[in-house]
Amino acid sequence: MALTPTLWRTSRVLSGPARLDLLRRIFDRPDARVMDLAVAAGLSESRASQELRRLQSRGLVQAVRQGPGVAYRPVPDPKVASAKPLLAAAKAALAQWPLEKTRLVAKAFGHERRLNVVRILRQGKRGFAELAVAAGMPQMALFRHLRVLQAGQVVRKTKGDWELAPNAHPLARAFGALLDD
Repeated sequence: MALTPTLWRTSRVLSGPARLDLLRRIFDRPDARVMDLAVAAGLSESRASQELRRLQSRGLVQAVRQGPGVAYRPVPDPKVASAKPLLAAAKAALAQWPLEKTRLVAKAFGHERRLNVVRILRQGKRGFAELAVAAGMPQMALFRHLRVLQAGQVVRKTKGDWELAPNAHPLARAFGALLDD
């Protein structure tokens, strides 16, 4: 049976700067042990272990026991359908894009309501009030979610309307494709 972690929760995990840094280090050094990753990232071993387990819980890395320690590999969990495309996108993003930009893109997709706004805007531009009605949320809540989506350059405001923004970031493209599924 396939595991189906929610897309927005996986996005939320990917938006953590420490987790993104650890993931980048795992791409650079597959089979790196927790202790080595912690030192390289400037984290306590306990904190690094906790953050790595969060990545593992979303199917993005694989833990392998190596003697008394644990090492992590960038291997997607085959039971998690979204893991393989998101891991590939994260690898491309972390190799080419600033960490903060990648974090903002991941954060943009990190809430169920924001995913709903993206789905609505795929149908075309909408005015703010119309978008609030279509999304079924109060205008203040919509405003907060639009600010996060805007910071990740997922949406933009043009002539009073909101629309999806072109975004070449690998994570934005991967999340967008996964929303189709």
